[in-house]
Amino acid sequence: MTPGNTLDASVPAHVPAHLVHGFDYYNAPELKREPHRSMHEFVKSRPPIFYTPHNGGHWVVGRSSDALEMLRQPENFSSDPQYNWAARVPRTVPQQYDPPDLTEYRKIISPFFSPVAIRAMEPQIRAVARSLIAAVEPRGGCEFLEDVAEEFPVVVFLQMAGAPLSDRHHLVDLADKAVRDPDRAVRMRVVLNLAEYVKASIADRRRNPGPDLISHIAQARFHDRPLTEDELVGMGVLLFLAGLDTVAAALAFSMLFLARNPAHYATLRRDPATIVPAIEEILRVHGVAGMERGVTHDFEYGGAPMRRGDRILFVPQLYGFDQPGLDDPFKVDFTRSVSPHLAFGAGPHRCIGSHLARTEMRVFLEEWIAAVPSFAIAPGADVAMRGGNVWSPVALPLVWPASGAAA
Repeated sequence: MTPGNTLDASVPAHVPAHLVHGFDYYNAPELKREPHRSMHEFVKSRPPIFYTPHNGGHWVVGRSSDALEMLRQPENFSSDPQYNWAARVPRTVPQQYDPPDLTEYRKIISPFFSPVAIRAMEPQIRAVARSLIAAVEPRGGCEFLEDVAEEFPVVVFLQMAGAPLSDRHHLVDLADKAVRDPDRAVRMRVVLNLAEYVKASIADRRRNPGPDLISHIAQARFHDRPLTEDELVGMGVLLFLAGLDTVAAALAFSMLFLARNPAHYATLRRDPATIVPAIEEILRVHGVAGMERGVTHDFEYGGAPMRRGDRILFVPQLYGFDQPGLDDPFKVDFTRSVSPHLAFGAGPHRCIGSHLARTEMRVFLEEWIAAVPSFAIAPGADVAMRGGNVWSPVALPLVWPASGAAA
């Protein structure tokens, strides 16, 4: 990547020199400005699968076709932590399991994330969106991440989980460090802090069960036995990490694009039915979350000699630009018949929360276009980005013609 980045691991003997390229997905300067375009330009000029010594050393899968195939092969590219030294502790459930256990664990939480369940939640989701928009709209501006994006999906998830809304800022801070801090020791420490929070929540729900998600997993069974303490904590940690960060980042990128492209925003206002395809198109060009796997045995894939325990990094943030048959991939076109992407992954681990994420984004945009006729980035604002496992703007100051006096 940019010369001067510190390489923090030696290159294993089985990796040929021509496949070694510096790629630091936490600290690269290219991630600070227009990360999707600059990272796409970087990876397309490298081998389809290459090795970086950054962040402990790992393979990077730069092409969507390889990623799609590999994500469908858990027998070769596993989520089991035994094959990935950088996997989270505690072991997250079901993320860090492969079929058939993955399938059984997903059955526990899938009723809360099914299309039917999410449709039933929509009035609640809409109420949260309206409340947040009503709070900022009279001011004529806001820092969108802090005032809205880090509140909206977090409040929705905490209501779903039955967790106190007063804990949201502490939890958002933990999630942010868990997915973006370049120091693995810091990431592990904050995940353990989150695990302690989950343990306390589960203990409380065992004493005072309710209809919420945490009460449900506290009473769940795996086949014919209750979940162990480690399984309960691992499932809770995963749900909190997923519910607290990724949708906030996706919303921020959506609003950044619409602020920079008023004609596209006018299209949404003129025809709200366009919101659904618009979300898919924005997710295609502004994906947020990466994912990892570990190699299960020694073999060669796509010209890359892999060994058991090699770490694999997928970058779905970039896979919307090289989809087969896609014309002019950097053009955002809300009228595309299909906007192919891997923003929610692929294969047996495909994101179970995709229905919730899409509904949150759709409902929020429906409410925003009804309340705000036009908006822009605040004059003089410098919108910086941050990398890590989840990409996001650092801050997003927006302004618009206010309808009333400042609150």
